[in-house]
Amino acid sequence: MKKSVLPVVMLMVISIFFMGTIISASSEVKDQTKVIINSPVNQLTYASGTMQSMAADASVVEIVRLTPVGTSQSQNYRHPGVAEDSKGNRLVIYRGIEGTIYYYSYCPKGGTWSAPAAIAGGNQPALIFSMYANIEIDSHDNFHCIWENANGQVYASFRDGVWTTPFRPDKRGRYDVTGAMTVSSTDEVITIDCEVVNTFSKDIYLHRKGRNDATFGVPFNITRDNAGSTQPCLAVDSQDHVWAAWKSDFLHDGLDENLVIYLAEYNTDNQDIGDWIMVSPDPAWSFLPQVAVNSEDKVMSLFACSTFGNYLSRLYDPATKELGEITPLGIGLVTAPWHTFFSKMVAHGKDFYAVGLTGGRILILLKYNEAGARWEQVAQVSDRGAEVMSLYSGYDTMLIAWNSYEEPTGVFLTTVSVDPFSKIKIRSVSNLTVVKTIERGFFHGYTLNALTWTANPDNTEKELTITAHRIYRKSRTEDDTKWEPIGTVTGTIYRYDDRNIPSNSDYVYAVTCVDDQGHESLVY
Repeated sequence: MKKSVLPVVMLMVISIFFMGTIISASSEVKDQTKVIINSPVNQLTYASGTMQSMAADASVVEIVRLTPVGTSQSQNYRHPGVAEDSKGNRLVIYRGIEGTIYYYSYCPKGGTWSAPAAIAGGNQPALIFSMYANIEIDSHDNFHCIWENANGQVYASFRDGVWTTPFRPDKRGRYDVTGAMTVSSTDEVITIDCEVVNTFSKDIYLHRKGRNDATFGVPFNITRDNAGSTQPCLAVDSQDHVWAAWKSDFLHDGLDENLVIYLAEYNTDNQDIGDWIMVSPDPAWSFLPQVAVNSEDKVMSLFACSTFGNYLSRLYDPATKELGEITPLGIGLVTAPWHTFFSKMVAHGKDFYAVGLTGGRILILLKYNEAGARWEQVAQVSDRGAEVMSLYSGYDTMLIAWNSYEEPTGVFLTTVSVDPFSKIKIRSVSNLTVVKTIERGFFHGYTLNALTWTANPDNTEKELTITAHRIYRKSRTEDDTKWEPIGTVTGTIYRYDDRNIPSNSDYVYAVTCVDDQGHESLVY
């Protein structure tokens, strides 16, 4: 068990800003009726009238109710997850009115939302106390879904209106009601959750399922008997390394309990890289962490800290090993009941976005300003008291699925416009071969490397239009050399001759794909 941590400066003073209760709409929003927050005019418009919005920028916010309006406790829909694929199709999953089955609503791009329907016809393991749902998208636009309960995670995938049969990644039935999921660049599905032994949380486990695997592999214990580990979350970087964060007991003499947040890096073989990093104040009580990795491979952790009555965050740069200062989000929270400790966070290009539940039970979307080392409010995203939410980074929107707090509860989807960022994963070419030949001329000969390749079937399956191939090279024998761009051909050409090179040269080549939107595959 690793107990060594990077030095942490004690947080002495944190400014706490309490966001008071915002009055909610006086009439029920009908099914799929849009509630518009139009920030340029700073007004929230809905069926019964107008009120002032807290949004301060030009983001446009729309709220849609996905579940029917209920009149009794039997109409409770809760605990949603949301995602959007590269084509703009959207999926929301949520716990149904029975409390034991998960439902879904689906909206193709430009279409309308479907009515609630049981996932895979209700053919799924029964739920108990479900509180978390997650959806992630792979490079082939498959929706991968998990929902969590006291008996463990349930997993299923969805595409083109068809569900796979839901099953448990681990059937030992020993897990807590928190967990998370991500998808690697190779379409490996990775989930994380917490083991429970004798009613006490104990260890954090990773589960991995390759793209062509029918089931998950053997769970891997990443904390290795670290007492009191729970509430895990994860994200992957450009190397497909997992960054995990979780809550753990870290006791000091004279303290009955002290709850801290650890951050740790694991490679594709589940080996931890370096020491665990304690990112939360110590001593203090911190809960329910979130973690995200941006396009620069910087890692942001976020967590609720009841000691300071606020959500706190911390930025870590693995390239420099620099751990930033603890930064409050400026959203007040209450300490009872405990489930008001809710926040979600995602990366969107170089940026980080977070949604937090205020002490007044209103959801607020924020964006991290790295230059100013502060969080700035983007928009108010709920028009009534909220309970549990999820957050997903789309192409030009933040998608927040949430359930209302007032009984009977309903599921809503809020979309907030943001600067576009493409997450389309283009694959480099397939079957690249290099043949060195000697060409003879009238007066002298010269050496060339003839490159040939074929189209990548992954790009064809995704119906991408490849407009160009770019050719890169570097020395095979010299260390630390960078890829050098040496040529470009159109997307219908699958050959390139690297001419007039030294006869004793030893080059490595890469050929990338560029689509009609200018997105280029990685060079490797």
